Amino acid sequence: MSYNLTTSTLPSLVQTYLPTSLHPFLLLSYPVRPHVSFLHRAKTTPLPVLYDKGPKDVCFVIFWAIAFTLARAFCLRYVFAPFVRWYLGHHRYLNEHHHQNGDVIKAKEEMKERRKREHLATRFSEQAWSCLYCCISWTIGMIILNRIPNPTSPAQLWGTYPYNPIPGLTKFYYLAQLGWWFHQVYVINSEKRRKDHWQMFGHHILSITLITSSYATNFTRVGTLIHVLMDFVDIIFPIAKMLRYLSHTTLCDIAFVIFLVSWLFSRQVGLFLVIRTLYVDAPNYINLEWAPAQGKFLNKTTFWTFLTLIMLLYVLATMWFCMACVVAVRVVRGLGAEDIREEDVSGDEDDGSEGQTQTHVAEKDLEDIPQSVGTTSGANAINGNGNGLADLKKRR
Repeated sequence: MSYNLTTSTLPSLVQTYLPTSLHPFLLLSYPVRPHVSFLHRAKTTPLPVLYDKGPKDVCFVIFWAIAFTLARAFCLRYVFAPFVRWYLGHHRYLNEHHHQNGDVIKAKEEMKERRKREHLATRFSEQAWSCLYCCISWTIGMIILNRIPNPTSPAQLWGTYPYNPIPGLTKFYYLAQLGWWFHQVYVINSEKRRKDHWQMFGHHILSITLITSSYATNFTRVGTLIHVLMDFVDIIFPIAKMLRYLSHTTLCDIAFVIFLVSWLFSRQVGLFLVIRTLYVDAPNYINLEWAPAQGKFLNKTTFWTFLTLIMLLYVLATMWFCMACVVAVRVVRGLGAEDIREEDVSGDEDDGSEGQTQTHVAEKDLEDIPQSVGTTSGANAINGNGNGLADLKKRR
């Protein structure tokens, strides 16, 4: 049964107690009441409310961009970071703060370990926030697709065009996603920049462009499918990083393999099939004409524009997948990995790791791979050789 986002309890409270000027920020705008036939009036189940589009939708996007920013700050400070500090205090650092002779290490060494732990807590918290969002986003996207019969068929992707008005959950999903990517633009520009800053900034702008254009031109079905394909990988990769930060190297290796396989099928294969059906099937189901009054916006110009933008997204995904494969090959061969995404840092201590081989996925290996969601700021995750501490000193 469809959830009515207009007459449910929370929206009713907003409409009752908050000024009308705030309604567009908290509620979906432009509800379209379905025509109720005499036969349907005898039924007890109300028809779901559909929604049109309009300028007020910008307010809803602004609200969610701010909400995500505040929620991120709260979760990082009061949820994830305290958990990591507790976990490390009980499972990792209690065993590492002693010399082999059992003596407690000096105060200076304790301070360095404390800095490492704080830095590691920050990295873990950032990945946990990304994982949390993508889990929720991917689940909502799957719910939307599950309500569509055979959602990946050309008949459903293109034969239903123009798909407008849309269900409330679809509109919420799309506008909240748009708010998320504006939130991401804020995040990468408000914190310390990495070497791949402009690459990630371009990815975020491309995502915003695709979401906005597909929403405005009534291509929300294929847009939802693309979101689901892209979000699944962004669940697995943060999990791999978090496991490595907690020194669960075997579980991290397993998660990294799952990450590579899921990327191959969801992005390299799945996104390619979307591009193929757009190029091959869409013109067979949709007349290429510009008729805004009828909700039709797909002419030759917009067709090739959409195709080009999605192909750019595919090119970025392919580049990043190749980088992930390079990392995997280095680890399998036992080679070290330098973080190509960070500024050059030099430690002031000998790490004693020269000549050693790495047979597990290390933190710096994972940092070699660009991540399409989550923060892109910060240094290498702390590893045993003290590079993270050197980066902390550089920041100061």
